[in-house]
Amino acid sequence: MNAIGNIVAFDGTAHPEFFWLALAVLPLLLLELAGRPPGAVTVSTGDTLSAIHKRGPDFARRIPALLRALGLILLLVALAGPLRGYHVRKDRAGVIDIMLCLDTSGSMQQPDFFIEGRQYDRLHVAREAARKFVNSRRETGESRYGLDRIGLLLFSGLAWTKCPLTLDYDVLEREIENASIAPKHKDGTAIGSALGLAVRRLNRSEAKSKVVVLLTDGVNNKGEIDPVTAARLAKEYGIRVYTIGAGSTEEVVVRNGFFPMRTEAIDEQVLQQMADITGGKYYLATDTESLMNAYDEISALETTEIDVGDYYEANEEFMFFLSAGALALLASVFSRRLWFEIVP
Repeated sequence: MNAIGNIVAFDGTAHPEFFWLALAVLPLLLLELAGRPPGAVTVSTGDTLSAIHKRGPDFARRIPALLRALGLILLLVALAGPLRGYHVRKDRAGVIDIMLCLDTSGSMQQPDFFIEGRQYDRLHVAREAARKFVNSRRETGESRYGLDRIGLLLFSGLAWTKCPLTLDYDVLEREIENASIAPKHKDGTAIGSALGLAVRRLNRSEAKSKVVVLLTDGVNNKGEIDPVTAARLAKEYGIRVYTIGAGSTEEVVVRNGFFPMRTEAIDEQVLQQMADITGGKYYLATDTESLMNAYDEISALETTEIDVGDYYEANEEFMFFLSAGALALLASVFSRRLWFEIVP
């Protein structure tokens, strides 16, 4: 039926069975064209009727029948529910909801990562790794939408939701690109608050699997909830937490304007404990390759594979055919009454 739908410049129909009714109208149209024109009578003689017959072409008398058949076909097309932008999307069981938690504290501006020989700060490389993770989970390479819902949460001295759980990966990727270092008055590292907020975003999810991927380069020094307590809360809701320590395991000095600032090393013990409590895994990423590999491995561990059916996305476009069909039927009636009335 899709082939018939393409004839009328649409991608599909909601009720393709009505196209068979439209095809059934064609024999009626042929009978109208082959039969006697409207208003014809059989008489033995009649010069007046012959003169009337000669006033116009014989085809003109068939216009009401043509309009009537055309109107009926258009109405049947409208009943079939033509769709524009029709495409099949996979409906899947076993979907996963994922919250990406990204540290944007001042220490993330430390330029100790390299890409193709060029030096970049930690946040830049973390954004690139997160974008790669998101793109790997798209339906296809060119698709705007993904297999699973993914959200983005940023944190420094406090935590906030940058992008709620969504299947629109173009929107999500744009928010990842716009993530920047938090202002000085919000500086700090609230790891526990970040995980607690992620749990709030996921606790009502009906997804088969709920996952948090949390990246940080420091220790928890802000917030009202400690990371281990937040991890235990995540476990209660069946949320698995993957933690990534990006940077150095030793204290480093970062320049904040003209002033040097000593940043604390990654708290590996806490990050490992958070992952262990929830059944996740901890990754130490001291360079670009290990950071990219961490996200790649998490993506491979959390896969969605079970197809349960298809659903369709499209815009209904029946109104044009409905209006055109009604106008054609009205034109048939008026043309018959005005110019081709049956002779009694």
